Amino acid sequence: MNEPILITDMGEKITPEVLESVEKMDDSQLVELSRYSKLAKNMLSKPEKELKKRMDAQGEVAGLKYKDETRGVIPENDANKQAFMNKYGLDAFDIKSPKQLKDKFGSDIQEDLDKVVVYKHIKKIDWV
Repeated sequence: MNEPILITDMGEKITPEVLESVEKMDDSQLVELSRYSKLAKNMLSKPEKELKKRMDAQGEVAGLKYKDETRGVIPENDANKQAFMNKYGLDAFDIKSPKQLKDKFGSDIQEDLDKVVVYKHIKKIDWV
């Protein structure tokens, strides 16, 4: 099976196995790997940014389209944080998504979520 491999400027291969053994690396190896992964992440985000730019302009690119979704978010403000902390404790202070809060506290939290959740329209690429 073919798997992705990054080759460093020194010719070293970074494979999935290398990434799984970061605990065994010394400090300098870990710093270098972090530097390369940050660089790779930056470089690998460019094609998707360009794809989204073209899709915004054309609507469809090579059969790919945007999928419209509505996502509920909880505005992070002091009032919401205080209300959720008072009722549900410190675990709810770091306001998460409505789904994460429902998973943690059960469906009883739905009434409180209905008071604060704001629904936002987002566009995601429909990878068919």
